[in-house]
Amino acid sequence: MNKTSWLQRQALLHPKRLAFLTSKESWSFSLLAQYAQNTAAYYYELLPANTTRVAIYSQNHTNLYLTILGLWELGIEIQFLNRRLTKSEMLYQLQDANTQVVITDDAHLSFESIVAFGFPNCVDLPVATAHFDLGYREDQIASIMYTSGTTGNPKGVPQRFSNHLASANATKKNMHLDAHDTWGLVLPLFHISGLSVLLRSVALGLTVRFYDDYAIDTVIADVKTEKVTILSFVTKMLTDFVTNTTKAYPGLKAILLGGGPVSKHLLEQAKDKHIPVLQSFGMTETCSQIVALPFDQATKKLGSAGYPLENVTIQIHQPDENGIGELYVNGPSVVKEYLNGRAQDSWTKTGELKTGDLAYLDQDGALYLVSRLSELIISGGENIYPAEIEHVLVQLPEISEAAVVGLSDATWGQVPVAYLVLNQHTSVAQIEAILRKQLAKYKLPKAYYIVQEIPKTANGKPLKRLFLTKERVNTIEYQLT
Repeated sequence: MNKTSWLQRQALLHPKRLAFLTSKESWSFSLLAQYAQNTAAYYYELLPANTTRVAIYSQNHTNLYLTILGLWELGIEIQFLNRRLTKSEMLYQLQDANTQVVITDDAHLSFESIVAFGFPNCVDLPVATAHFDLGYREDQIASIMYTSGTTGNPKGVPQRFSNHLASANATKKNMHLDAHDTWGLVLPLFHISGLSVLLRSVALGLTVRFYDDYAIDTVIADVKTEKVTILSFVTKMLTDFVTNTTKAYPGLKAILLGGGPVSKHLLEQAKDKHIPVLQSFGMTETCSQIVALPFDQATKKLGSAGYPLENVTIQIHQPDENGIGELYVNGPSVVKEYLNGRAQDSWTKTGELKTGDLAYLDQDGALYLVSRLSELIISGGENIYPAEIEHVLVQLPEISEAAVVGLSDATWGQVPVAYLVLNQHTSVAQIEAILRKQLAKYKLPKAYYIVQEIPKTANGKPLKRLFLTKERVNTIEYQLT
């Protein structure tokens, strides 16, 4: 069997195994492979000659899923465009990647001089007469995603099939995945947390329950009927799940949680309801999770991202007196460069990626994330970690979300300021009565602003940089007193 396509291998090894499931349809690996071949044949005829890289701008839908698989059969690199980008941000990324073709589901969006095509109805395409097996070679670039760009322009991350395969195999070992597992895919495919579910399916032979739209009631119904055994969530989704759940579901193997900080209060609520949550840490540059809690530690290490996965090494660089320093990581799922040779100093001479995250290890070697290095607030010579303040704030029943940033201050250099989404009205006095019991005085926010929502990236991480611009006044409803 000389096939390089992971999907075609699954079709040969497990032709009748369920590969893809929606609310309306279900396909075996054999049928999914045939649809992918038909889609590959369509794009082979459609795309300009010698096309090697294509961008996709799309919401989640079945034609997107099949287009990804079809393009990979052709050996084409896919640049994923975040749906939340402004037009100028999107055009910058396309130009930076030198991508000349976009496939989109938005007929009203102009890509200027770049050729744009819509999606075909991939299920109804004619049966392919040619056979394509040009992709999935380990050194090939499979996907390109751009970092969020908290400072400066975002950088393109070329993720190779070898990186994705290492990630899938490490996840399989850590989560004890087998052929009976069905992974619920509710996250966007243009983000690594979503795309990695598709990749695990074709690499490992797992079933994917695919959701066009996120609706917590539908997800819970599928968990109840055991159509789904594993879910990948960001914090907001976990909050929805915990809030709408009254008991444990025997068929739910795990909820893999990523996408930023989560309060211990929420984790404790999940624990009390016997909801199996596995915290994890990963980046676009690590092709999804690289650190995760094993099942037997899930309730013992609340607040920890866990331990390195197979073949992954982590270290804390230049730890302070509290053991906190920048997290460095290395392993086969970690990319080794940015597109166009950008930011080469992001890797050490021995290959470790400098994550830009502040973290520490406990006595057992479990990793705890403290804050982004770029978010660190230095006030009067004291280090203040926004996540520490945020975790305390969201424990208050009146507060549903919190984002803390540092603002320039003539006296202290910087001071923390909080942006809050409220469940019900409260006051500064009520908030600080709680905060003073858990935080040093210098860590208390100097102002509290009420906003309707905390802007977020596609994977649920707060877009704090928006609160550092003049435009922040457009998001503030009022200042709390």
